[in-house]
Amino acid sequence: MRPDHPIVLITGASSGFGAAMARLLAAQGCHLALGARRRERVEALAEELTRTHGVKVFAGTVDTRDTGSVNAFVEAAAASLGGLNVLVANAGLASGTYRLWETPDEDLEAMMRTNVEGVVKTIRAGLPHLRKAGWGHVFFIGSTAGHQPYEGGSVYCASKFGVKAIAHSLRLELNGEQIRVTSVDPGMAETEFSDVRLKDGDKAKAVYQGVKPLSANDVAECVRWCLMLPDHVNIDEMLVKCLDQASVHKLHRRT
Repeated sequence: MRPDHPIVLITGASSGFGAAMARLLAAQGCHLALGARRRERVEALAEELTRTHGVKVFAGTVDTRDTGSVNAFVEAAAASLGGLNVLVANAGLASGTYRLWETPDEDLEAMMRTNVEGVVKTIRAGLPHLRKAGWGHVFFIGSTAGHQPYEGGSVYCASKFGVKAIAHSLRLELNGEQIRVTSVDPGMAETEFSDVRLKDGDKAKAVYQGVKPLSANDVAECVRWCLMLPDHVNIDEMLVKCLDQASVHKLHRRT
C-alpha cells in the first residue's frame, strides 16, 4: 500500500535533475535520501528542504561506481528514514565527444561504470527495502541517446542503450510485485551535463544557443507525475524532448 509520505532515494542529487527532483518531491511531502559525491552540496540541499518543507532528509556521500559505497549509503539511508519506497537511479555523465577509436580508457570507464554499473548497484542495494515496504517505484533516468545513436557519442549512447535494456528487463522481472518501473528519457536539457562533457564553459553554452531546451525542473516534473499516478498505472518509458528538438539530428535554432 502506498504510504502517505513515500521515502525516495535519489543518486546524483547534488545538482541538475537530482536536485530538481528533490525539491519538487519534498514539496509533495516525500521524505528523501540524497546521495552524491559532493557532500557539501547535498547537505546544504537537505538543510534547505527540511527547513522549507518539514520533511525528513538523509544526505550522504556515495560513489555509485563503488559497491561498498553504494551499499553503505543505501543501508544508512534506510536506517535513518525507516525504509525506502522509491529509487531514482539518476547519477550519470557523458565524457567527451570522441569517435569510437579515439575514446580514452578514462572516459570509457567513467561512462560505463557510472551509467551502467552504478545503476545496477544502486537498484540491487535498494530493491530489498522496496520489497520489504510492500510498495515501490524504480526510476531510471535514461536519455534519447538510448534510442538513437549519434556521431561522437558511441560509448555514451551504448551506456544509455544499456540503461534502457536494464529498465525493460527489470520491468519483466518484477511483474506481479507491487513495484512499478519507469524510465524517463530526456533529450537536450540545460544542466551541468555539457560542462562536464565538454570541460569548456563557452562550448557548453554554444550547445544551447538559439534553442529553448528542457530544464531540470521539466524532467523532475515527469518523475513527479509518474510517481503520483494511481498504483495500477505504470509508465514504462517516457521519451521527452523540448519542442525545438525533433530528433537527435534535427534541431531548430533561432537566429
